[in-house]
Amino acid sequence: MESLISKLAIDSLFPRFCLGCHAEGTLWCLTCSINWWPAPVRFGCPFCGKGSLQFVCVDCKGESFLDGLSVFVHYGNPVVREAINQWKYIGDKTVNDILFRWIVRAAPALQPPFSQPVFAPVPLHRFKCRARGFDQAGVLADWCGQIYNQPVFDLLVRTRQTASQAQKSHEVRKLGELDGLFCINPQAIEIPEEVVLCDDVFTSGATMDAAARCLKDNGVKRVWGLVIAKGNL
Repeated sequence: MESLISKLAIDSLFPRFCLGCHAEGTLWCLTCSINWWPAPVRFGCPFCGKGSLQFVCVDCKGESFLDGLSVFVHYGNPVVREAINQWKYIGDKTVNDILFRWIVRAAPALQPPFSQPVFAPVPLHRFKCRARGFDQAGVLADWCGQIYNQPVFDLLVRTRQTASQAQKSHEVRKLGELDGLFCINPQAIEIPEEVVLCDDVFTSGATMDAAARCLKDNGVKRVWGLVIAKGNL
């Protein structure tokens, strides 16, 4: 009953329009589900954009801890950006199925270059997770574990709340400014050698790199990232 009431409330406050063609009545119409697919993301260092590979370049490697990044789409894509906004801030759970289908279809291109990785979310702070009702990074990590048939561990805990990195201009974001933001989850049973960190959006990379640093400081040898969308450099 509660879920039905929530659905009716969302429908009345936020009428559904297709993310692709804006037709009223559904978030993702049959025509768009058949015909729409985003342009592929150009490979390059996730921090500076140099090169043509997903790996962190030699220049950035000296000050970062992430080894590379798999990206579904550019954050400037209006369809995916609106889907993420609906998912995170409006709480429309029907977006889950849309995003999941996109990630399943993109799975071969997103597959990390690790043989037996553990997937782990870049977690929200517990207060923000409680306010939002779910942790989008945790949902993505669960999807990836299911798609790639690999384990999913909650390896990290966020120690303090921070402002959304996606809302900050690139000029004021700095790699390393969030070091110390995470600690190892005391309930983690073991520390794997290879970890794929999952999050919805990668902007400056400061948050994910802080998570990678925590993992490597505690024995993880290789850390990759996997995100739905990546913002501008």
